[in-house]
Amino acid sequence: MNSLLKSSVAALVLSSVFSVQAVAQTSSDTQTEGEGAVGTPQFVDASSIFTRTCVIRPSNGDVLRRCIVGFGGSFARNVQCQPRNSPSEFTNFPDQFACQVIGTTSQDDGSVWVRIRRLDGSPGSGWGQNLRVDLLVVR
Repeated sequence: MNSLLKSSVAALVLSSVFSVQAVAQTSSDTQTEGEGAVGTPQFVDASSIFTRTCVIRPSNGDVLRRCIVGFGGSFARNVQCQPRNSPSEFTNFPDQFACQVIGTTSQDDGSVWVRIRRLDGSPGSGWGQNLRVDLLVVR
């Protein structure tokens, strides 16, 4: 990933952290214990941001997959995932998918476990096209 893109992503991550913190501070009178932002905002160096796309083949049901990201095997502070169609397949599919980050591991220099599930029609019924899972990891 080029340095301009990394800097832009770092700025976006930082702005969202500060936005969450500001909302948590202004609405603290309506929160119950255990809700809201946790900890203080932290600087994210551009060298701590990793991206990866994993291909998920057609499936008859939910998929649990380990995607190798290579974030150095250390603890990941934040992991975001987004399922989408393959670039060669336009968005005419009415399918809807959810992506859940199950956890991270130091295996293979940093991996992410995700679960993919179809939401429309019969949830968990599977799909026929190749899906891509875009991952954004902040170490």
